Amino acid sequence: MLFDTHTNLMWHPDHLSDEFVEFAWEAKKAKMKLSADVYFAGSDIAEQNAFDSRPDQLLAASAGVDRAIVFGIKAPFCGINADQELIANFVREHDDKFIGWCSVDPNDDDCVEQLEHYVDDLGLRGLKCSPIYQNWDPQDPRHLPLFRKAEHLGIPVNIHQGTSFVRPGPLKYANPIQLEDIAIACPDLRIVIAHMGHPWEDECVVLIRKHPNLYSNISALHYRPLRHYQAFMSAIEYGVEHKLIFGSDFPSATAEQVIAGQQKVNDIISGTHLPPVPTEMIHNIIYENWKQFLPEYV
Repeated sequence: MLFDTHTNLMWHPDHLSDEFVEFAWEAKKAKMKLSADVYFAGSDIAEQNAFDSRPDQLLAASAGVDRAIVFGIKAPFCGINADQELIANFVREHDDKFIGWCSVDPNDDDCVEQLEHYVDDLGLRGLKCSPIYQNWDPQDPRHLPLFRKAEHLGIPVNIHQGTSFVRPGPLKYANPIQLEDIAIACPDLRIVIAHMGHPWEDECVVLIRKHPNLYSNISALHYRPLRHYQAFMSAIEYGVEHKLIFGSDFPSATAEQVIAGQQKVNDIISGTHLPPVPTEMIHNIIYENWKQFLPEYV
């Protein structure tokens, strides 16, 4: 079963600021120079090609997917303010395929109460957050109550821990290693680190090796072929290839484009004596490994 664990539902100008879209479009154009497997909306309006994911776009992009997780981050610090009720309504209309996760800003005084409302009242089944987008220090213990509540509710968390194109986003909070305090304080909390924490993929690998309930998804890696190959080899060398799961990060790419990108991971070493990433590993990342992280959907 193809389970896309990382899709977005938000668009400009309703949920995304002009500045966010400007930098998102520049980042997407850079990716398009490196890979053909990047989503392009084909609009005459450049802003709509950057990071727009409207319901009709998401439905079309997910046509070949069996199940998908969808969320929209609440990060007004960097110009994103996704509508959580919109996501809840969307998944109610498309519950045969989509599972909705919520986002709360850990800086909000009532973030724990927001999480309870989104889970208990709106039926959202996971949490999405990000230090670089939301401007919070994952090593600050004042944020632990939010993650302890997620642990108590039994819901998984997706954390974008890695770089981004957002201009105001603090890189000082973005290294995956900074999640270790949360992992130690909340040992039963399932956390997936988005994008293998790029460009700190090695730090991500050693972190998920240490903590049984930490995983990583491989969305947004294939645009940079050398880093993609090196990240997978690090996972092999540290024995955590089974903890890498599939996600598209649509509208960065469709699931089909991400699959195509995984199948090209060894192209960068063609004509060398470097070891290839095994075909079985690629298959398991796409179709199997999510079952460990999300056993409730098996």
